[in-house]
Amino acid sequence: MAQTILYYPKININDGVWLRNALLYWDEISSIVPYERYAELSHELQYLQSLDVYHPIYPQGVFFSEFSDDFCKCIIRRVERYEDSIAYNSNTICGKRQTVQKDTIYAPNLQDLIHYNKIPYELLQIFKEKRFISDVNSNGWLEIDSRIASIYMRTLAEYSIKCSNKDIVLGTDTVTNNKEIYRVDKGSEQVKNQCCKINIEKCLPRPALDVSYDDILQFKHRRKDELEAFRMKIRELEANIYHSDSLEMITHYEEQFIEEWQQSSSDFYKVLKEAKIKFYMSSLITLVGIPFVGQLLSEYIGPIAAPIIQNTAPMINVGIGYYDYRKKISPAKSDGGFSYIIKANDDGIIQM
Repeated sequence: MAQTILYYPKININDGVWLRNALLYWDEISSIVPYERYAELSHELQYLQSLDVYHPIYPQGVFFSEFSDDFCKCIIRRVERYEDSIAYNSNTICGKRQTVQKDTIYAPNLQDLIHYNKIPYELLQIFKEKRFISDVNSNGWLEIDSRIASIYMRTLAEYSIKCSNKDIVLGTDTVTNNKEIYRVDKGSEQVKNQCCKINIEKCLPRPALDVSYDDILQFKHRRKDELEAFRMKIRELEANIYHSDSLEMITHYEEQFIEEWQQSSSDFYKVLKEAKIKFYMSSLITLVGIPFVGQLLSEYIGPIAAPIIQNTAPMINVGIGYYDYRKKISPAKSDGGFSYIIKANDDGIIQM
């Protein structure tokens, strides 16, 4: 099955570095779009859509899924918690609505504006009654409280991932955006929500900005086997960590990955050079669930412990963290990475 990376939090992907990296390492790229024939896609996404590489995800896929009732209830719960937090701290200004000038409508930042097609009728009426939303009467775009927009869009992205029949993962370019959906768990369910946070530092080739999308796609077609073998090293590490039953096994797989990665990356660099693709070394952070180690730690260490496994090699470190993720991903897709942060580095260019 093709693996899709869903860009969050916006429709258009303005970061050319992120888009080129995703184009090289994922089969499909998506973002959440209000409706079919949406006219405000960037030229880059329109072009990739014409090549069947970019695939919009529509909110209606959530609204008419088996998760539709749960989605609406989840939104209501989160909005009520937000209201409670305002009532608890009367001095806060986080509930203040932010006005957006109408001349920004056609390049909307969805933290302030949202299209009515992205909201089920039931929630739209609730938001209007609570005065969280108002109609600016411009092609279906609604002015919305910035915090409510943030709550809504991260929940929509979460359920879009959960209910998709694709092998789809979250992708973003900042830790903050990642944590909006997969938040750090500070409650009593910590052990159950244990994850490995894998940081592969400055050793993932990414195309330079002057490399065209066509060149990347041609390279993927010509060098499909080599690229797939390279990508599989990361996926094998994720699967091995997920199935580990001890911290010692995680360390073993980490060391095995480093040894194998050095050889496979060397071979892959040669292939890139032969293709005359200029590239830099970027970094990748991925989260992988560790249910078996979590059970082990709960028995021997207790729910407060958060051990860190860190290799002395500069290329990779693996840490144990707590992220609220279990109800936000499909069980069928849980044995690999479910969230990816692509970080650009401007050093480490490989010269031809």
